[in-house]
Amino acid sequence: MLNVTEPEYILLKQYIETHCGIFLENGKEYLIETRLSELAKEVGANTFQDFHYIARNDSTGTLKNKIIDAMTTNETSWFRDPSAWSYIKEEALPSLFSRMFSGQKIRLWSAASSTGQEAYSLAIYVYEEAMKRGIYSLDNKVEIIGTDISSSAIKTAKEGKYDTISMSRGMPEDKKNKYFKQQGNYWTLNKEIKKNVSFQEFNLQNSFMPLGSFDIILCRYVTIYFSESFKRELFKKFSKMLKKTGDVLLLGATESLRGFSDDFNITYYNNAMINKKK
Repeated sequence: MLNVTEPEYILLKQYIETHCGIFLENGKEYLIETRLSELAKEVGANTFQDFHYIARNDSTGTLKNKIIDAMTTNETSWFRDPSAWSYIKEEALPSLFSRMFSGQKIRLWSAASSTGQEAYSLAIYVYEEAMKRGIYSLDNKVEIIGTDISSSAIKTAKEGKYDTISMSRGMPEDKKNKYFKQQGNYWTLNKEIKKNVSFQEFNLQNSFMPLGSFDIILCRYVTIYFSESFKRELFKKFSKMLKKTGDVLLLGATESLRGFSDDFNITYYNNAMINKKK
């Protein structure tokens, strides 16, 4: 494993923040060493200074994507935080289905969707809500979009195929048996759930305008890695992409808008913080 010097750490932390928004504080040098040493050796770099030079001059973007993949955690699970999912199931979706009956298309965005569990969790709840109401086709009625900066995470999400360990993290047994087909040590999501979900590689530093507007946005357990200035910019952009007053941005249980945005009213549902557009 390569050791990173202080000047090298400064160069690489600036490079990483520029390209994916992740802000590395002092004392996180070990993340550079443990996550990027093998990649540095792979491209023939003997030091992290050499590695930074190679990355900065890589016109293909291939190495940049590999660095982003290495530095993003892709930590996720099914139906993460019960209170948040109770709110989605019991409050948000019934309200959104009322919009659907008035002819509006429901659009949900799982930002920083990692390997897809969150977006597919949404799809399962939307499907179950539709079945309760006797709606047997969601074509042109619901659109769920998952985005992530990691190309490898998006590839996994598109496949909708998960190993036993991934399935053990939050997936209820009854839903696993109902919506997945087992093939050896892997479980594949059925097409009826998958067809209303699409995934694309997307950097939250970019303009949101090409994505369109949404009824609900989930951006969970990612802003904790961003600088304060980027958080402020990000929350303002999210507010603009929500369709109406009262539409919701859901963050992770350890994340808060307080001190970063005045564009939302903060309420609670059980233990979940619900951020409603003003």
